[in-house]
Amino acid sequence: MQKASYILSVIVMFFNIAVSKTTAAVKAIFIILLCVGAVVFSRECTDGALNGLKFCFGVLIPSLLPFMAVSSFIVKSGLSNLFGKPFGFIMRKFFGLNRSFAPVILLSMIGGYPVGARGISALYKSGAVSKREAQKAAMFSFCAGPGFLINFVGVSLYNNKTIGIILCVSQMLSVIILGTVVDLFDKERKSYGYKSKIQTKNVSFGYALVEAAADSSRGILNICAFVVLFSAFAGIINSVLDEGLIESALLCLLEICSAIEGLSKSATVEIIAFAVGFGGLCVHFQIYSSLEDLKISKALFFLIRIIQGVITALLTHLGLYFLADAKEVFSTATVQSADTFGGTVISGIALTAVALCFLYSLKKQH
Repeated sequence: MQKASYILSVIVMFFNIAVSKTTAAVKAIFIILLCVGAVVFSRECTDGALNGLKFCFGVLIPSLLPFMAVSSFIVKSGLSNLFGKPFGFIMRKFFGLNRSFAPVILLSMIGGYPVGARGISALYKSGAVSKREAQKAAMFSFCAGPGFLINFVGVSLYNNKTIGIILCVSQMLSVIILGTVVDLFDKERKSYGYKSKIQTKNVSFGYALVEAAADSSRGILNICAFVVLFSAFAGIINSVLDEGLIESALLCLLEICSAIEGLSKSATVEIIAFAVGFGGLCVHFQIYSSLEDLKISKALFFLIRIIQGVITALLTHLGLYFLADAKEVFSTATVQSADTFGGTVISGIALTAVALCFLYSLKKQH
């Protein structure tokens, strides 16, 4: 028996070594391919990086930096506890979180993708919330900002502000729905102390403002670096692949801004809504960077983003259906009808239910 156990342990050891070496080899090959692609398609890579820089200066910095600074200031000045008091009951009943999260979650819905993650990280570092609560909030505090959805997607791409508003409202509602669902699957919620444990320090508003400005500046620099990097490789994808499903899928997976600009010419608004809800790996890496101390489950985060994309698409479909003006304006575009969305609202709801069941089973395994 001992001999068999020893042989089995040796086999497992060699298997783990083989897997580790294979993973390292795959990573090395991938990095080499990226370097070769950057050299071979240097012109396309440069053009993509320039587009990324233009987007950073034209959209990201003006729309994200103020909200990131405000979010950081609220936490560093101790105002998160004060502002959260009126919303304590709502935060506890709907999301199973203490009241300090209220301003951060609100800012995440009106500020843009990384704002919520930056605020949650600041709350955790200040000692206001537990690690488990912060990990939980990070799973659903994910939303594109109104400036991006209304001005860029609605006005610039579709020349229709109503479509941007529908997308914005759908994104905000998806955050609330996901927060409630995540709380339902949280078996540890009863063990949380819902009153904030933050210790208010004698910090002047001036000092808190300076710290918030410095912190948000570092954060926006990090975000812009990711956007430029992913935009550079998106430029290579655009040059290598013809416009089609594969190119659109790759761009949606990698970088949301490049994807939406291309999809707006050939896809329905619901597809755009899914892409916005999913966010793309560029945004995901920005979130991971902001939440480095929390060590969130990347697989679970990725799955929830898919679910959020489906929910956002469903809500957008309903919004377009009930708002005749938006539907009429969109129907004159050069894209196909809502059949491209792939089914009915009922089928979409069924797909979401299946995804939630899978999420629940994954939660039980952990």
